[in-house]
Amino acid sequence: MLSLCTFAPAQLRDRTPKTEPEQPQAKKPAKRGPRAIGVLEFLPGGGARLVPVALWIDGRYYDASLYGANPEPMALEPETLYQATSYGEPTGWFTVTLPKQINGNWVADGKWKTQGALDARLAEQAAKQAKSKHSSGIADDQGPPVLRRAAGSNSDAGSGTEGNPPPAPASSSGSAPPQNGDDPGRPTLKAPASSSPADSSRPTLGNDSNAADTRTTASQAAATSPDEDDPNRPTLHRGKPSDQPKASPSVITPARPAASNTTKPAGPADVKNASARAAAEPPHAYPAVSDAGDYETRPMLYAMTPAEKEEKARGLLPMAMEEIRNFASKRNAPVPPKTATITDYDLRAFDLDFSNSPTLVLTAKLSSPGAALAGAKPVAGKTKPATTAAVDYFVTLVARLDINSQPIKIFSSVTDNNHLDAFPRLQVIDAVDADANGRGVLLFRQYSDTSLNYSLYRVFPYQMVKVFEGGAGL
Repeated sequence: MLSLCTFAPAQLRDRTPKTEPEQPQAKKPAKRGPRAIGVLEFLPGGGARLVPVALWIDGRYYDASLYGANPEPMALEPETLYQATSYGEPTGWFTVTLPKQINGNWVADGKWKTQGALDARLAEQAAKQAKSKHSSGIADDQGPPVLRRAAGSNSDAGSGTEGNPPPAPASSSGSAPPQNGDDPGRPTLKAPASSSPADSSRPTLGNDSNAADTRTTASQAAATSPDEDDPNRPTLHRGKPSDQPKASPSVITPARPAASNTTKPAGPADVKNASARAAAEPPHAYPAVSDAGDYETRPMLYAMTPAEKEEKARGLLPMAMEEIRNFASKRNAPVPPKTATITDYDLRAFDLDFSNSPTLVLTAKLSSPGAALAGAKPVAGKTKPATTAAVDYFVTLVARLDINSQPIKIFSSVTDNNHLDAFPRLQVIDAVDADANGRGVLLFRQYSDTSLNYSLYRVFPYQMVKVFEGGAGL
């Protein structure tokens, strides 16, 4: 009996189901806010204006010239702050002040501050703070060497002058400033967790139940009438340029004189026919990004000496000439003579994908004199057959280097001033980190015979793919 009493509890313990320890639930990654890409144009007569191009929201591109129009598009709301970049590095800040329409296209006037002017202001504030600290009798730390915070960091949050908050901490990569949650009056870009939008058909951010709605097309997004009081309405970067971090030492300064802070309103001369502007020199421009999230910038310039640049051009120019001849032969256009050479060209080199291998972008123009039409016969009373008018060819060639440092063509686009309706002219503006993943995409202007818009291309080792086309330019 005693042995049976000890055996029965053991059997019951063996039959008792074992409970597995609870596994901690993985947290869902926080959704990023919207990221706006625009083009900052410096007008020949002075001043600057911003042209909206694209919005990156929840892994998709939308047309920034249409999205969230109320009546101006969301990307051009007043006080929206854009960071202009050149080869991926910051050159200055543009604050939207006056959205407006020109010939039905939205643009924005605003205030432009170069990165150099901001650096000088931050240095002046740092000097005043150091002088105030010295006059108060506070001795410097004489302990072991330490890494000190930049002026205006969280540890010095109370040292700013009245009416001018201290600058945000400097970043070695020249990244955009982190969100300042300590200032209740500072506009933020993060959508709250509330899932009760005023308009259930409107694309929203930060609302899992409405995630499918964010996949509406740009035209549907433009047709909505967003309520500014909607707490789930996505917003862009707001603030003052003086609150931003200092640029890294490798900042590329503008190649042309900086525009004045007060922009000059665009007049009728700014809205010429696009086909005429295709042959004229376009305004000096930078890509511009507005994003309130934490992201880092990095240089996308592949540095080359003048000799290396000339060497790469010698390998690309014959390829560009061959593309022009192939285009002319297929379009019944005057084929350039064998002795023709391209002298009007621009060659740029980008490091887009952390590979330290250049992406070469050649844009060139070739003027070809009129030539006799194929099969044309002399007209009565004339000794020469009918000829074509002079033609200007435009070619864009993108290439990568193989293991032997020889250029390999991965993309080409050719057109002339008679075929802009079917084949737009591509002109590279710069590289930009459009989706905040650190990899650059190429930003182009597209000139057609009646309009102008923009396109983004992602470069792969052996091909180039268009990921966005839209925006409206002047």
